Amino acid sequence: MIRVLTLTAALAFAGAAAAQDPHAGHNMPAQAAAPQSGITTVPANGAMTQGSPERFSVTFPHAMILKTVTLTAEGQAPVEVTVPTAPTAATVSVPLPRLAPGTYTAAWTAEGLDGHKMSGSVSFMVH
Repeated sequence: MIRVLTLTAALAFAGAAAAQDPHAGHNMPAQAAAPQSGITTVPANGAMTQGSPERFSVTFPHAMILKTVTLTAEGQAPVEVTVPTAPTAATVSVPLPRLAPGTYTAAWTAEGLDGHKMSGSVSFMVH
């Protein structure tokens, strides 16, 4: 019983330390990093949209600059979305081209003012 309590306390401490690290999970895909680092996207991973989404947005736990967004769909050439130069922000967003019905992956990269980089991808379906 003592071992279980010690392991539980150690895991709780490790989880608290990771939660306080604003850079935790930066090299992980968005799907894996989201619960730990607070990254969310719109459309969300696994979303099914009614019609083409107008924008792609990423919310970070701290201010970042969105650098690239690339859309891919099976049987189609990748589409590099134009990412306008913008100041750092916790939520960044770019307009998307009109998307035909299908399944898409949006891969993104971002950079903080201190030079650290983040990247991820989400898949969503357009109906």
